[in-house]
Amino acid sequence: MSQTSYVWRKERGDKVKVLYIGVYKDGTGWAHAAQDYILALDAAGVEVVPRAIKQSPVMGEVPDRILELENNSSRDCNIVIQNTLPHMMEYSGRFEKNIGLYFTETDGYRESSWPSRLNLMDELWVPNFQMVFAARDSNVRTRMKEFPIPCDTSKYERTGFHVNTFAELSNERFRFYFIGEIKQRKNIEALLKAFHLEFGVNEPVDLVIKANLGSETEQVCRAHLKEIADKVKRGLKLYQHPDDYKQEIVVTQYLTENSLLDLHDCCDCFVAPSFAEAWCIPAFDAMCLGKTPIVNDVGGMSSFVNNNNGWLVDNRKEPVCNMLDTFHDLYTGYENWWSIDILELQKAMREAYEDKSLKSTKSSNGIADRYEFSHAVIGEKMKERLYG
Repeated sequence: MSQTSYVWRKERGDKVKVLYIGVYKDGTGWAHAAQDYILALDAAGVEVVPRAIKQSPVMGEVPDRILELENNSSRDCNIVIQNTLPHMMEYSGRFEKNIGLYFTETDGYRESSWPSRLNLMDELWVPNFQMVFAARDSNVRTRMKEFPIPCDTSKYERTGFHVNTFAELSNERFRFYFIGEIKQRKNIEALLKAFHLEFGVNEPVDLVIKANLGSETEQVCRAHLKEIADKVKRGLKLYQHPDDYKQEIVVTQYLTENSLLDLHDCCDCFVAPSFAEAWCIPAFDAMCLGKTPIVNDVGGMSSFVNNNNGWLVDNRKEPVCNMLDTFHDLYTGYENWWSIDILELQKAMREAYEDKSLKSTKSSNGIADRYEFSHAVIGEKMKERLYG
């Protein structure tokens, strides 16, 4: 799309009114992404009409502005954005343009039903360029456009955290941390291996893990995480018993967005060893707050983390395995993801801990980089595409 076509359509007064169908009330990472896309369109002056669909039993927080936008009439919408799983997308001749906005993590999905559904759309929007390669390799021929997940930069401009929120994090120690669901794709075993191999029990370094396990209780989540950690420790055979290792600090209770930001503030360096990520909101938040994320060099995380604001760790491609809680034709052994190099992960973690000057420089760069992803910046790019 050329800037000329954007100006031409805008000047002649063509109306763009967007019906945005998405999971923005689900209380998941993808719900947060949907909220930010809606708010970015709104910030750019696009008339947007949000309509929620549910794919999760969890009800999340919804910004007041989106609730206000829900009062808009969907009459006369001429563009529809379907922010959902591809097998749920439908083409409608009522709209001038049908846009599918979706997320994938592996190198393809050619054995699934997704390509046939995605090829029905007029255009596809994705958060990272790796997804474009995955789509083409899966015989998806619809034109595509990359739009990073935008953010409200004002939420990072905080003057401090609530010190009583995490009493166990009030001492002066260096803290690596992880925020995410306990699932195979997150590769938490790699983080545990790297941490315990690199840092001795007497070093003033902690590993904080904020985890959830779907709809399971805090107690079940904590027990499951301990089982994973103990298995890793027994396998490493560095000490006689798992209790002889440095103990992780585990947080399993539900946290509001403000409390999650408090947790970021209490820690020093975020680590994401995931096999694959379409984006990773906790890693992005960490970058925006100057927490110098150390991440697998893959997918969406490579779209915002670089070696000037964090650490990108090398990996190797391997077949997907043990993703049993997904659809039968996705995350199968026909697909590949990327296994992080644990030795390189150890090296990055040691450097983050010891080189205070380098970490400080990366931290400042990350804080500056967040403005490239603001609602206003990304929203304007989306608006130009809609008018093109």
